[in-house]
Amino acid sequence: MDEWPEIRAWRKTARATLIAARVAVPAALRTAWTDDLAKGLRDILADAPQPISFYWPFKGEPDLRPLMRTLAAEGAAVALPVAVRLGDPMTFRPWTRGAPMERGIWDIPIPATKTEVVPRTLIAPFVGFDRASYRLGYGGGFFDRTLAKLGPAASAIGVGFSLFELPTIHPQPHDVPMVRVLTEAASRDVRESASPVCYLDEADAAYSGFLSDDELAAALRPLASAIPPELRPLLDLVLWRLAGTAEGLPRDSGLSANVSENLSTLLPRIRDDAIHRIVEVLRRSFENEGSKGFRPA
Repeated sequence: MDEWPEIRAWRKTARATLIAARVAVPAALRTAWTDDLAKGLRDILADAPQPISFYWPFKGEPDLRPLMRTLAAEGAAVALPVAVRLGDPMTFRPWTRGAPMERGIWDIPIPATKTEVVPRTLIAPFVGFDRASYRLGYGGGFFDRTLAKLGPAASAIGVGFSLFELPTIHPQPHDVPMVRVLTEAASRDVRESASPVCYLDEADAAYSGFLSDDELAAALRPLASAIPPELRPLLDLVLWRLAGTAEGLPRDSGLSANVSENLSTLLPRIRDDAIHRIVEVLRRSFENEGSKGFRPA
């Protein structure tokens, strides 16, 4: 995949698939992940240059507003981004608790002031991210253009959930990598040295006991009709990751298998960490059936 029109079409599909899956994650689990993410972010921001630009959560993004309020109460200079128009870099307005707000692009709240500040640290929520710390956003190019305008005086920390790591987003010359990527599971600083070579990772998947992409997809497809509609986007994401499409899934196969048991059997044979986490969320969702809400581990 080398041509920009093809990459742009791929990103559009990826974006829709990832957002649908993010919204499908049980709210209680998203909250638990966000709490873990916020703890790690607070440590990172202790020595971060200010002002610090946060964001107002959108479509299932981690809700970091409690951390934003805490830091502002402690005296940190906090700002929120303002998207003026598509194709332009963002501007930033100072934010304090109780500050008047108004609606911006996509009806996302922004501070109701004309005062602008220049952030030194930007918290950039992602739809997806890849192993080179490139961020897949919403397609407007706001963060990339903003980082290009701010230059080396500002750094960006990508935040989101580990389920949405991709092998690559097919970065282009206009894409700007994050200085650090933080999820509920780990923090990755691109300035740190690479981890030691893992020779097992270079071995053939079958040799290590892992299923191939085709084998895993074939094992998951028959379970599709037993997956509740509210969780189907998670399975769609896995099958898209495995085969590039989630089309052609059976909607009513009459399957009566124990879905949780089937997923538990598959988990040890899934090599990709992000796909493993998605299947684990599906398994835990079935185990929590009948309980009041989702019980995070």
